[in-house]
Amino acid sequence: MATASKRTSDKVAAPTAGSSSANGGHPDAVRELFVYGSRVQLATLTSMSKFVVGWAQAADRYAQAISDELLARTTGETAPGELLGRLAVVSSRHLRELTGLPTDAVGHFNSELARRPQQRQRAGRRAAMPRASSRPPSG
Repeated sequence: MATASKRTSDKVAAPTAGSSSANGGHPDAVRELFVYGSRVQLATLTSMSKFVVGWAQAADRYAQAISDELLARTTGETAPGELLGRLAVVSSRHLRELTGLPTDAVGHFNSELARRPQQRQRAGRRAAMPRASSRPPSG
């Protein structure tokens, strides 16, 4: 039975040693994976915000156009029979604008991912801050 316990301890010890060298051997791959995941998340966030902003702007333009058409009808600038046609044109324009929003968001997402990440130089906090002069202030 001593042999069985020796084999078990060898099997347990071997993966531990291998996994520590695997993690230490590929820090760049882990970093690249983390950076890529972060870039995907940021591209998703900015694309969604672009979509929501586009939707809000389209809704604002639609409400303004409806308001303008109703105001024109109440002031007598348009005939009663023209109102429905004008509202249909405004609604059609609005729907066309809304159908383009997903395409714009996907294009923004793709362009964000296609951009090359900027390499930043790592500098210590003190190196990034301007150094104080050892000279006394003149004045």
